[in-house]
Amino acid sequence: METEWLRTFLIAAKTENFGETAEKRFLTQSTVTKHIHHLEKELKTSLFERSGKKVRLNIAGAYFFDKAEKIIEALDVALKGTQAFLEGYTSQLTIGVAPQIANSTLPKIMEHFKKHKPYIQLSIEILKSNEIGEAVYRGLVDIGLSKLSSARDLQIHMIADEAIQLIVPPSKLHMSTPELLTTDPILTHEFAPYWENIQHLLRSRFPSHQTMKLNQTEVIKNFVKQGLGIAFLPQSVVQKEVEDGTLAIHSLKEFQNITSQTYLISKYISSDIQAFLESSKSAYEGANE
Repeated sequence: METEWLRTFLIAAKTENFGETAEKRFLTQSTVTKHIHHLEKELKTSLFERSGKKVRLNIAGAYFFDKAEKIIEALDVALKGTQAFLEGYTSQLTIGVAPQIANSTLPKIMEHFKKHKPYIQLSIEILKSNEIGEAVYRGLVDIGLSKLSSARDLQIHMIADEAIQLIVPPSKLHMSTPELLTTDPILTHEFAPYWENIQHLLRSRFPSHQTMKLNQTEVIKNFVKQGLGIAFLPQSVVQKEVEDGTLAIHSLKEFQNITSQTYLISKYISSDIQAFLESSKSAYEGANE
């Protein structure tokens, strides 16, 4: 039995269309048909019910689907592990990372980690913070770097508790706090866990403020650079831009007690994960000095 037949079968089962399967597999449709025919001949049973261009798994196909999927998953793991071994890696870790962290502190974490553990291969999956705990729990990733904790029974380590800063274009540093907060829209991120506390203070002290919701931190920073608003963000997220002068931090005593937490989440702590934890803490300490 050829593994390519199995890969074609799995795609066909999901798309329920041989033409679409051919596109996804970069094959001709006749080759897809041959793969399925060879597989059915090997198994001595049909796997699909056919209706024009549409196909659907029959009871035998549905039973075989789970088995075939596990075979291909095991094969891919073995191939990936062997390739990593040949490239000099002795083990690997898959990291689930929130976009805000991936675009700011993650490169420093990886740089520090590779200096101490050069023979560990890292794979990165970008996930929303509210998805990361579940991904760790289900074993989809080995480590999570998230702005949110998790209610699951997992190892959770706070690696940063940093100040929230009011970020403005350098040209507006001369403006007073009331002037900034009542004339410029405040750009917000829907998944920012600290936003509720900030909003409570804004309502009580600056009730005439305006907000604009954006769903990506990088977009928020670009809007601020263009003078289209101001934003409350963790210091590590804007450290690079502050250093190169494209963004500025406005002193804001009223909000100094509001902080943003970053967590490392895992099912267990191995020596490799402990090393990654230490690299993560080190990167955040450097970013907030």
